[in-house]
Amino acid sequence: MNNYLLAIILAEGLLWFRSSLGKFPPEKFIGNLGGTLTRFADKNPYPWYKDFLQNTAIPNSQVFGFLTFWGEFLVALSLTLGSLYLLLKMGKSGVVKSLLVLGLLGGMFLNMTFWLASGWMSASTDSLNLFMFVVGLISLVYVLKTSKS
Repeated sequence: MNNYLLAIILAEGLLWFRSSLGKFPPEKFIGNLGGTLTRFADKNPYPWYKDFLQNTAIPNSQVFGFLTFWGEFLVALSLTLGSLYLLLKMGKSGVVKSLLVLGLLGGMFLNMTFWLASGWMSASTDSLNLFMFVVGLISLVYVLKTSKS
């Protein structure tokens, strides 16, 4: 695999670690998520997503907070460890590439979810989530392409 792309995946994994570590202790993040989601839903420009936030995510904010915290942490772990393993050429890479694929898909899902929820609130939230989604997509295509050869 291309070491430059692996370095970019590593950087994305470290960004996910930073994000997940910012949610420690998870009890505080999970406890505050209902209020955060209420602000996201307030003027959300996507009616179907606003409905999802108001009728599904907010009433179940404890579950969504738990899933978000662990989702971010597991994405960070898979991207960071997978890219380091491949960068350091530590052996056969079939399982590691599968781990990267799962991490990239998970990260893309989280980025799109965050973008739909809060991308409209600021240019930086909009740009960062779309950028990370595109980097994940390019990386995913490359990992899948190199897995077949």
